[in-house]
Amino acid sequence: MKKITFLLFVLSFSFSFSQTIIEGFIFDRETKTSLPYATMKIISNNNYYTITNEDGKFEVSDKFILDSLEIRFIGFKTKKVAVSYFREKSKFYLTPNTFRLNQVLVVAKKDKNYTYNLLNNLIKKYRNKQTITKSKVFLSLTSSARGIPIETIEGFYNSKHNVSKGIIDLKLKSGRFGQNASFPFYSLNNTDILKDFQFFKKHNQILPLYPGNLSLSAIKGKYLIKIDECISCNLEDISISFMPKKKNGRLLSGTIIFNKEQLIIKKIIVSGENLITDRLSSIIEDDTVTPKSMLLNINFNPNDYDKIQSLDFEFKMNYRSKDNFEIITSHSLLYFYDYNTSFNAPYFTNNINFNNDYDKIRALQASDEFWSLNYQFPKSYKEKMSIDFFKKYGYLINYNTSIPSEYLQFIRPSIITWQENKSLKWQDIKLSLLKNKESTIDHKAYKQGATKAVDKEAFSISEFKQKSNKSEIDEQLNFSYMLDAYTNKLGETQFSTKTLFDRNASFCSYNRINHKLMYINLIFDVYEIYNRELKTELSKNRSFEEAKILCEQKFNEATLIIKKMAADTNKGTSFQNLIRWSEKVKVKLAN
Repeated sequence: MKKITFLLFVLSFSFSFSQTIIEGFIFDRETKTSLPYATMKIISNNNYYTITNEDGKFEVSDKFILDSLEIRFIGFKTKKVAVSYFREKSKFYLTPNTFRLNQVLVVAKKDKNYTYNLLNNLIKKYRNKQTITKSKVFLSLTSSARGIPIETIEGFYNSKHNVSKGIIDLKLKSGRFGQNASFPFYSLNNTDILKDFQFFKKHNQILPLYPGNLSLSAIKGKYLIKIDECISCNLEDISISFMPKKKNGRLLSGTIIFNKEQLIIKKIIVSGENLITDRLSSIIEDDTVTPKSMLLNINFNPNDYDKIQSLDFEFKMNYRSKDNFEIITSHSLLYFYDYNTSFNAPYFTNNINFNNDYDKIRALQASDEFWSLNYQFPKSYKEKMSIDFFKKYGYLINYNTSIPSEYLQFIRPSIITWQENKSLKWQDIKLSLLKNKESTIDHKAYKQGATKAVDKEAFSISEFKQKSNKSEIDEQLNFSYMLDAYTNKLGETQFSTKTLFDRNASFCSYNRINHKLMYINLIFDVYEIYNRELKTELSKNRSFEEAKILCEQKFNEATLIIKKMAADTNKGTSFQNLIRWSEKVKVKLAN
């Protein structure tokens, strides 16, 4: 009966929540096709913005029902419509601008240097732009091979960007992802590619260069530049296209759409095939990635063109692993919003050097409330299909709490989160932080926590004493608390904490006996006990800064108890005292 009651509660909650959302689609009146990533501005005191998804769909709260929407899409007439319109109809149509042949085209045909000089003036202006904008960022990424989903990722970030340098900083707040169980593939280094791409600076970057990265003489030597008739432009805009004179994979083609009189860029499109790139490799060390083609749309905010609105990136690659070869298509969208604001950055009592963002996602909070309150636009049809696929044929990390052990070997986790009834094993703990050339140990395997040699070793107490060398440090164990915060729909601060074991900064060299492993797990448990006390005290009304102080206090209290346990048990070698401590810790955890 309890299960039925709970199900009815969930259904009623979902229904009531759905009533607070108004949704619709934006279409091209002439072609009757949807317009992805159109800009939606609520005309009210809130200055709320959103965009349509790749299907042209948007969602807004019905608290804006008395307001109007201003809809912008480059090449189309800006329109305003009452939000209430979408209570009755689901589609709204934008009308394309009527193209007029610009006199600039005539001038450009007469003067071959005119287009080069115009482009160079534009580039010089943007290279001098210094303003740095901070904002929140939402990431949506899907990857597939032969039409079959192999990965999906969603993430929230804090960022800093500049229209000259591009993305200056991108730090993860929270994320979740899904994987195909039969094909371990990881494309989150797409964000590294986009962070590295310089809009108008001379730079040795991962992707090939384009005119924004070159001098005028280099552009003239390497590129054909022309002004195009631009059907998708507004009347005051022109389009300059650029194509390498020699297609060798080291230069990108593309288009820049901008206002000629004011030299204001509205959109940059760059593309390339058979790319030659630097510093691009697979997260799985033995697999190889060969870029096939890419398309990057850089969209500036139509309400303030000195801010980035989105980066829309499609990347095709040849991917070769030990077992197979695939052509993979990865599509990612970075959407920048809530300018001049940011999330509270996750806090750690000890600094952790994460291997990658997959690794970090596992350490961070991913509450359903945080995601429902911060989601920026509805999932596309493709994204929903991917999620459904991974529910049946893969894994969903932070959508649920299931993390298969065979999956972890690929992302080489730097942390392990405390979990009830799941203890640390010797294969989770490195022998050393350094590679010893004289050692026969496979340190590459230790880096991934898959140490077969260690699994077979079990030293007795007498062997441990013979091997002990007081002049050398034989162990280093690093634990940490993660503290995170978000604001709920009532405006209240909600906290999330986790107890973490930092594998990258920890090791236990040769005293790998059962008693010692039991002792290490007791340390983990003691930190978790004080973490639970932290959670209880954080339920009171506190600021994030106050919460950080309390987090440090509880961590230090736990550390003092652990020092006492270390002295009583001789760091795990005194079995009777170890058993006594184990019983005390079990009682505390059970309460």
